[in-house]
Amino acid sequence: MTADTTGTAPGADHWDVFISYAREDYIQARDLHDALSGCVTADGAAPRIYLDVSRTDGTPPGVNWQGFLEEALPRSRHVVALYSPTYFEKDVCQWELHEAYKLNPPEGGRLIPLLIDPGAIEKVPYIVHRINWISAARPRWIDEVCKAVGLRPAETRTVLRFGTPLTEAIAGHTLPRLKVTGTAPDGAPWPAGASVVLTAEPPTAELTGTLSAPVTGSTAVFDDLAFRVSAAEVRLVAAAPGCEPATTPPFEVREPEEPPSWDKPDHPVLSARGHPVFFPDGRALAVRDGRTLTFHTAEYEVGGTAELRERPRLWERGERCLAVADWSGRVVLAAPDGRTRVVDLPEPHGGRFNVPGALAFAGDVLYVGMWSGSVWSLSLDARTPEPVREHRAGVGVLATDGTGLLIGGLDGRLTHVTGDGAGAEHQLEPVLLALTRVRDFVIAIGEQRVHRLDLTTGRLLQVTQPVTAISGTLPGGELTAIVDAAGQGLCFDAELAVRFGFRTVPGARPAGSGDDGRLLVLEYPDGSHALVRDGRTTYVSSHPMALSPDGRRVAVSDGERLLILAPEDLEESS
Repeated sequence: MTADTTGTAPGADHWDVFISYAREDYIQARDLHDALSGCVTADGAAPRIYLDVSRTDGTPPGVNWQGFLEEALPRSRHVVALYSPTYFEKDVCQWELHEAYKLNPPEGGRLIPLLIDPGAIEKVPYIVHRINWISAARPRWIDEVCKAVGLRPAETRTVLRFGTPLTEAIAGHTLPRLKVTGTAPDGAPWPAGASVVLTAEPPTAELTGTLSAPVTGSTAVFDDLAFRVSAAEVRLVAAAPGCEPATTPPFEVREPEEPPSWDKPDHPVLSARGHPVFFPDGRALAVRDGRTLTFHTAEYEVGGTAELRERPRLWERGERCLAVADWSGRVVLAAPDGRTRVVDLPEPHGGRFNVPGALAFAGDVLYVGMWSGSVWSLSLDARTPEPVREHRAGVGVLATDGTGLLIGGLDGRLTHVTGDGAGAEHQLEPVLLALTRVRDFVIAIGEQRVHRLDLTTGRLLQVTQPVTAISGTLPGGELTAIVDAAGQGLCFDAELAVRFGFRTVPGARPAGSGDDGRLLVLEYPDGSHALVRDGRTTYVSSHPMALSPDGRRVAVSDGERLLILAPEDLEESS
């Protein structure tokens, strides 16, 4: 049995009006769309009007547009064709017109030509020449179109209003929470399932975030909006089917400013270039410039240096110490006073990959798990690294629980190794991305699920991963951050409850956190960095940036120097 694709029964798969137009006549098509959207159908509902670029009733992104058109036309009760000289020069327009003609019943009424340019009269094909058109030159032509497509003026229209005035914005920074409310003259509520769509004029300001929000209690809330680029005069437009749209007064989207406080005596400045990383005390700093690591004490004096052999792969903090491992298997362990130990971990027998898979501290004893399966321990006081265990499945993620190790193998199995070498095993999933201990729980982040192991009871809780195509994860104490490739991010707690979500630049990854994960530093694909507080981007720098673990200090670079200040001072300067 095959489905009838020519019917127009009511439902989510039909349109009341299909607007057929040439791209050069988009302004007229959009105006017609807006005018018809202000009407209602015979039963008082908001009409569904197909305009290919409409956010609500147009061609969905990512679909085959030609195939979608082939289905949309027969599912439309009426087709309004905008006659212009250009319309009859477009192959797609001609195809739409002929398809609409074939669907037009003998008595007519389904194909409604609208003459928007008298110069098109001589180009009208013979096959449709006998179908009367409506001329846009007539005074009340829109009323004629409404009558022809079975629409009538709405007796009452919900009026949209912005509840939060905007006077300016900063490119790359999250806007304050924006509310759009709807008020109907007769007090009637919005229909169930209604949503509000936001756009920016001009579009070149590149408004990003969740641009369509559902209506709850006559209000739609937008939490993660931002502009990618600066613009001198921008307006936000809120629209919803059957509603009077709202437009903000014009405002400026300005470029982010560098902090103006480089010369304040209470803001230390280091003559150091590169990527900063704070020690656990939140004062001493390691700065990586290429493969050179320079360690600055809490008094911001150079305490020592070390060299990596390859690009850094992993960073980890202990009780006092900081560790970094590069792709070659070199590990640098450093104390805040500048003492360092550089270790090249031995290559395993059999030539397996000598790549560090994970780092984990127990106090200031560092455990290093390798893809080859070797697990080593080292400290500043030990002369050589000590072999701890051989994990046959290789080590992808690693954590300590005070008495033993939790090893996530490259086979997706989590093994809890106690002091005597025995331990329980849990098969999680093929790829594990991160492992962290939060109080009495160990949280494992996989590509498909988030897993929580209760260390007291041994109970394993698993929930479906809320985002896909993960580009970065970062445990940050109480909160763990996840960002996907499209720039959708979220932070969840030890109960696996999402505390807040955020929208950022596609390809961004979490690079640092503070204040138990409530503050984040994100690294963008172009190398710039952003400070995110509770899901809102509050500062963007074109150079590297780092947070202290307690969230009280931020180190921001101008390319040649590092400025140390409170995050609040940085955010206020922007």
